[in-house]
Amino acid sequence: MILPEYGVKNLASHVMAMCLKGVSADWERSYHIKPALVETFVDKERYLGTCYKAGNWILLGETKGRSRNDRFHENKFSKKYIYVYELEKGWLCPAPKKDEKEVEVKEEDWVTEDWVEEDWVTEELQGTKLSNKAKKKRLITLTRDFFNKPASPLPLVCEGEAKLKGAYRFFADDQVKPEEILNSHLKQTIERAKKEKVVLSVNDTTSFNLSGHKATKEIGYLSSAQNQIGYLLHDTVLFTTNGVPLGVLGGQTWARDIKEYGKKKERKNKPIEEKESYKWLKSLQATARAQETAPDVQFISVGDREADVYELFELAKKQELSFLVRSSQNRRTTEDIKVWDLIGKEGITGVMLVQVQDKNKKPREAELEIRYRKVRLVAPQGKKDKGEIELWAIRAKEINPPKGEAGLDWKLFTNIEIGNFTEACEKVKWYTTRFKIETFHRILKSGRRSEDKRLQTFGRLERCLAIDMITAWRLMYLTMSGRETPDIESNLFFNKHEIEVLKQIKYGKNYNGKQTLSLKEATKTIANLGGYISGKNRVPGVEVMWRGLRRLEDMILGALLMKRCLSDKAWRDNLDYG
Repeated sequence: MILPEYGVKNLASHVMAMCLKGVSADWERSYHIKPALVETFVDKERYLGTCYKAGNWILLGETKGRSRNDRFHENKFSKKYIYVYELEKGWLCPAPKKDEKEVEVKEEDWVTEDWVEEDWVTEELQGTKLSNKAKKKRLITLTRDFFNKPASPLPLVCEGEAKLKGAYRFFADDQVKPEEILNSHLKQTIERAKKEKVVLSVNDTTSFNLSGHKATKEIGYLSSAQNQIGYLLHDTVLFTTNGVPLGVLGGQTWARDIKEYGKKKERKNKPIEEKESYKWLKSLQATARAQETAPDVQFISVGDREADVYELFELAKKQELSFLVRSSQNRRTTEDIKVWDLIGKEGITGVMLVQVQDKNKKPREAELEIRYRKVRLVAPQGKKDKGEIELWAIRAKEINPPKGEAGLDWKLFTNIEIGNFTEACEKVKWYTTRFKIETFHRILKSGRRSEDKRLQTFGRLERCLAIDMITAWRLMYLTMSGRETPDIESNLFFNKHEIEVLKQIKYGKNYNGKQTLSLKEATKTIANLGGYISGKNRVPGVEVMWRGLRRLEDMILGALLMKRCLSDKAWRDNLDYG
């Protein structure tokens, strides 16, 4: 018996090694069959399988979360990592025969040199400046692997012990700053923005719940429930007015100090720079820097009700920046009447239709009546040193909402002049783009599994999140571009191997090597791989896209591996054609 206060380094892997030494002979003696492999599983929601990795077990993959009675494919059970150990060395991966000439193949050369070429990752991160070339190369490799294997844990993303160790070293490197990882992507984002007349700089906050990762250091509380721990992200993503994401402009991450828990009332008296709400002003400043870089583009900062901050209005006025935010309070005006009471006295200027989601996340059409007018706001109590602010207020209220649903009632502030009903409708349509950032956050949490990353410190999580943000943007960009620019050539988004495999899937036996593939056809083919079922008014969403991309990656690797095998004469000679 070993008492719990005494730690024995590598105990589990040593004990397993001792057991494995005798299991082959014992099994053969009892059953007269010599075993070749030992198999086991690890509950991925509870354990990492560290002792198996240390004992040179091979990770084959993971289960689907089903049991033998899961007739309806509900996948409601925990997923397991499958590990095997070779009792007969070379049984799973036979070594070449002595008379065969071994060809030296460096790690992944057979894939990367031929496959990658100038893909979107190398183009997006070409301007990255890290302390040495090896770190930049590692970043590019990680970004590519993260994108190609969505919704996968790190051991499956970074296949092989060398790549996994390299990833952990990269995330543990305090010399690598998250903003350095994002810097090249930010520059490419601005370049894409320069092609637009109006760009919406949408910003919002989301939290990452790490309550099940008690070992992670430097994280803090999340909400009124002190036992919920994790960290927060306030990100700024640029969108076209049609909702196509152009890239991540910035991300602010922080963990709340547990010592500040329960001191909400005290924080009200602090200056804005010491409050969490300062995040909105920092996002506006990032938008200002983008505006300086691309002066011919109109950047508009867009935020939800939490962005109804008087200091934000003042900063926008001072720096001559445009904003559009949803109101959270009935502010006082110079006409001695509250702003939304004043708007209520205005006549309805017209009715517009917008596409929104119902309570079940299904698309529906909402009919909104529009009121608007110019208003002059008075500084809040306790901030008399602040000046008055002139804005336009818009109220968009739904007529006849669906039964059982609260109708939409958007109260918006903007400092962009509104001269007529059409211009008011334009601002309401722009506000609907704000909900796209919620899709971006869903990709981070479900498609990138950012909450499931088991890294030891907050700093390591930040570096990993920076890569997740780039790959989440790319997935959303690909999905939305397939809708907005369906007829452009797919080679603007995919490399030659991806296009070749997609054509083989789409055309099957009818493929003659001459057919073309539009972006719409490519994205639909990928979505079909992810379980998309086409129908009236249905378009592929991000979830079927990330599932399809993962399958496409496996197919490409299989095709390239077969190509490599067919070039090996010894392998061809041993083919059994059945």
